[in-house]
Amino acid sequence: ASTTKIRVNEKCNLVEGEEKDAPTVEIESYDPFEDSRVVFLSGYSGVGKSAVVKEFVKQIEMKLNCSSSDDDASPILHASGKYTEQSSTVLPTAPFSAIAQVLESLAIDLSTRNVNNGGGNNTSSSSHDDDMCWKVCSRIGQSKLIGPGTKGNRILRTTFPALKPLLDICNDVHHEESCRSAVPSSMNAIKECTREILSVICDTLDYPLIIFIDDLQWGDEASINMLSFLLSSTQLRKIMYICAYRSNEVHADHSFKSLMENVTKTRSGNDGRMSSLKTAETIYLFSLSPEDIASFIAGCVKKEDIDDVAELAEVVYQTTMGNIYFVKQALEELVRKNILFYDVMCFEWTWVVSKLDKLAITSMSNSMSHDVVETMKGEIRDLSVDVQNLLVIMALACIPNTLDVSILKALMDNNEVSFQESTIRDLLKEASDEGMLLFSVESGNHVFAHDMIRQASQEFVAEKDRGDLLLHISNVLLNQAWGPETEWCRYVAMDIRNSLDAPDNETTRGDLAKLNLAVAKLARERGSLGKENELLQKGLECLESSGMMWKDYRLTHELYNAVIVSFHSLGSYNEANIAIGEVLKRARSLEDKLTAFLYHILCQCDQTRDYSIATEEGVRILNIYGYGIPSSPTKIYMMKEEVKLKMALRKCSYSCLNDLQVTNEPIFSLFGHVMKYALFSSKERLLRIIAWKAIQFALKKGVDSRYFPRILAIFGTSLAKQGKAKTAHEVGNIALALSEKICDDTKMYSLTKMMAYSGIMCQLHSFRSVSYNLLQCYKDLKLSSNVEPALGSMLNYFHALFAGGLELGPVLESKLRVVEEYCQDRTSFLITFQMLRQFALNLRKRTEKPTKFQGEAFHEEENLDRLTGEGRSMALRDSSSYRLQLAFIFWDEECMVEMLQILIHYPLTDQSVARLHNRLCFMGLAAIALGRKRRSRSFHKLGQNCLSYFAHLAKHGSVNARPVYLFMLAMKRPSREAFKKAIDACAESNLEHLEAMANERYAAFLNEENDIVLANDCIALAYWQYRDWGADAKALELSKSYEFLKHSKRQNARSFTVSNTLSSNCRTSW
Repeated sequence: ASTTKIRVNEKCNLVEGEEKDAPTVEIESYDPFEDSRVVFLSGYSGVGKSAVVKEFVKQIEMKLNCSSSDDDASPILHASGKYTEQSSTVLPTAPFSAIAQVLESLAIDLSTRNVNNGGGNNTSSSSHDDDMCWKVCSRIGQSKLIGPGTKGNRILRTTFPALKPLLDICNDVHHEESCRSAVPSSMNAIKECTREILSVICDTLDYPLIIFIDDLQWGDEASINMLSFLLSSTQLRKIMYICAYRSNEVHADHSFKSLMENVTKTRSGNDGRMSSLKTAETIYLFSLSPEDIASFIAGCVKKEDIDDVAELAEVVYQTTMGNIYFVKQALEELVRKNILFYDVMCFEWTWVVSKLDKLAITSMSNSMSHDVVETMKGEIRDLSVDVQNLLVIMALACIPNTLDVSILKALMDNNEVSFQESTIRDLLKEASDEGMLLFSVESGNHVFAHDMIRQASQEFVAEKDRGDLLLHISNVLLNQAWGPETEWCRYVAMDIRNSLDAPDNETTRGDLAKLNLAVAKLARERGSLGKENELLQKGLECLESSGMMWKDYRLTHELYNAVIVSFHSLGSYNEANIAIGEVLKRARSLEDKLTAFLYHILCQCDQTRDYSIATEEGVRILNIYGYGIPSSPTKIYMMKEEVKLKMALRKCSYSCLNDLQVTNEPIFSLFGHVMKYALFSSKERLLRIIAWKAIQFALKKGVDSRYFPRILAIFGTSLAKQGKAKTAHEVGNIALALSEKICDDTKMYSLTKMMAYSGIMCQLHSFRSVSYNLLQCYKDLKLSSNVEPALGSMLNYFHALFAGGLELGPVLESKLRVVEEYCQDRTSFLITFQMLRQFALNLRKRTEKPTKFQGEAFHEEENLDRLTGEGRSMALRDSSSYRLQLAFIFWDEECMVEMLQILIHYPLTDQSVARLHNRLCFMGLAAIALGRKRRSRSFHKLGQNCLSYFAHLAKHGSVNARPVYLFMLAMKRPSREAFKKAIDACAESNLEHLEAMANERYAAFLNEENDIVLANDCIALAYWQYRDWGADAKALELSKSYEFLKHSKRQNARSFTVSNTLSSNCRTSW
């Protein structure tokens, strides 16, 4: 709501069924909004947070229904979820529990609308419901991410089984078979798919979707990660999140506290990223005042004047301090003790206020004040034994809202008694009638009416019986965990088992270690890395306590390897190194040490970001495996190794690698990582030797289907950097062909394609054709949680867009904004994307200094100061490169000189072909122009080196290099024929931006020759080409410099016929 005034109260049901209507959450105005909004709702337990939200939704529905012609229509869609406290472990159990409840509620709501209104009901309400459900299903069907048959669809089914009914309807609409098979998923994939389905739902609504998530102080790690992503997303519109938490349980170091701070900072734009979202708001709920409590009690006991209940209200208030939940419990306790009772003779509520009664009230109140749970336990004692057992089992088993009655029946059954499912339903209803449970109409399940009741139920069982009962629950849950729908059973079962002092007689510590390992793998798939690590540590503890550590060699080795990977994923490198040391000390073979060696390098590199040291350490480890690679290879050594490779290939080309048998050799992963570090540290000789060794190994043993294609892609990138374009292209094509065999392995498939397209294929293929593949790699790598490679792919995508002269504009800038949002805390990537957006803005929007980066997206001096070392050096290179391009376009000679003096110190190589193309293109053009004008030898030499680079690629048939080469030749030796060739080459390659610049430079040459009319023709062509490119700021500058352009009309003939057009004296009309 745009404006809210909150006053809290609840309905209170006394023994006689008397009810007091709640004072309202008054909605003074409610206007539909198109953005997303976040409200953090803070308050103590029982203060009425849930009641406020329910009343908020209720009054919106009433307001909107009043303005509707059909009172039965459902004006808004809303859903809620609630986290529960886990007493058996430090960390919560199943990931995403409350989020799953939200999605289940939405799926049931939409699916029910479809079922209820599918039988020809033509009322407006039915039509509205049908339309909403149909729109959602239609949009899901059109989604490339979660549509029928996609991996995203299967991820949603696996992670959130409650979505199946809705997704099945979508399959029916689009005549697709249901996807029954589960797929491995990553946290990023789950987040992206969840955002997509919420986005699809929100886009179909007339009014914003309201999502209420309660008790977030108990949210699990995966949920906090998910919510941080969703609440900060700019791609979700028409949605309101209400996130409630207990203020007294969220301390400064709490994960939810960090979430609130990060979301507020992100949405306010104070983190250097987008600022299009509204700031998140926090609403604090406090206990009621004494006057409110008196008014509430007066209403409950049907008294008109609050003075009539002043004495009772004073005692209750002193007891409860205005907490509405405690007030209700106090009144009910007074009724049970017959201090507050309904006088049937006088037909009114009355109470005894003698001194003795006051003491009784005070005694009761003090007890409640110190521990309201004891009061709840007293209420539970008054229930039947079966209902007591039901509540205890539901509490101890942490039953979620997606409860299957058959599971509850299995939990209730024991050696002495067996229940029917109908009996279980009757017990649930009885507990609900007694106020212990609530029946959720949305989900069709029973949940605890309050967390205090859950806690009381957990503590109700006798301590001597607790262990046996917990063991029984864990055994049943493990037997019931047969699929995604009951995945939570495994988490709860393992938490219970790990909390017990000893396993049962039928389960050994070794079995318990295996169970922890199995559930840890499941937790990793769901993105709950903290839970995974906890379970793995428990597994090792089980082996240690049983005396089987390293005696059960295979299990211990597998657990330690999993622990190493887990600690590395969490960024706990010191702990990972301790586990690595244990494996290297105790493992029996070099093969068993491979994972430890690999993660030793990974941890070292991630800690230091020093690729050179990581390369040296990688070479040392490869030598342990007998490869004999020198740290500084000589030319003679290189020649010998190249001869060995040719002999191994038997004078065949690299294409013979396509026909090798597929094998599973873990050493290839070590080859691949060391080669990557050698590439990033520019150790080209070491990279080539390692690649040759890997190829020779493959010729002997076969290729590893996962890692070998990427090894070839890295090798091809190195060859491309050396100028061996033809060989690099051959190797790159083999890498791409081999990668098709692993297309189901999204991570390795996308990493290989990204490296091949960005480092090899761009050299000869057009940037336009390559850009789509890079964009797809970005999407796939995001889903597989490979953040930095995904961002690297997107960087290459934008470099390719700019190099290919694709249209500038708001769409391009919005894409950059989305990627900036994804950058999170990766400052160097964020700064580079902001830099690219500022480059686009300087071309599109008028600024006083278009060659400086001091705009809304990027301020060069301030942003570069945030970086140090190699990161700053690379950012300065990219910033100077794009500023040089602006200087050339706007012809700012001083800026060109300044940028060239910076860029001249950087090597003329780069593993990113598109980035290198942009840099060398404008370094060459600017250096040649300034070299001629200022007779500078250094600029002349620099320009010649850049010209040689493009000449070499043009010779090999590069469609990207030829227009640049001809343009540079025209700038070096200006002539009419040279410029016409350059302009036509740019047009043939659809490089509109270069064509515009070439026309403008040609006009400058013609002006020097006093051919003013032809020069004006070129200026007019350049003007329209700049506008077509989207460089409106440049076009505006031209229109101010050349008065005739204000009356110019767009040429009918396209610019690729410019040489013919100009030679036939066809003039622009002005």
